[in-house]
Amino acid sequence: MKTPKGFFTYFHHAEPLEMLSDVQAGQLYKALMRYGNTGEEADFGGDCALDVMFSLFKKEIDYNFERYNEICEMRREAGKKSAQIKKERAKMQETEDQQMSTSVNKIN
Repeated sequence: MKTPKGFFTYFHHAEPLEMLSDVQAGQLYKALMRYGNTGEEADFGGDCALDVMFSLFKKEIDYNFERYNEICEMRREAGKKSAQIKKERAKMQETEDQQMSTSVNKIN
């Protein structure tokens, strides 16, 4: 499973974030970065506001990571199909070239 280089934040997060103090917002941000990088869940020592906010962001991070991996897999499969088609076309072209060469040799 690949890990994306980051995660999305959305404008609808602004209102609940404004309800946090700057210290709480900083703690939340650091915890989200740690979770995104390592999967380590935060312990806010019973700060319910941070626990709630973290759980909301965590769900979105998990969804975004899952979606990222789905897209990577779809692109990987599309790449395999494309490579297979190119290989088949090259083989067909080679066969046609050989047939043309044989036909030309028969004429001469």
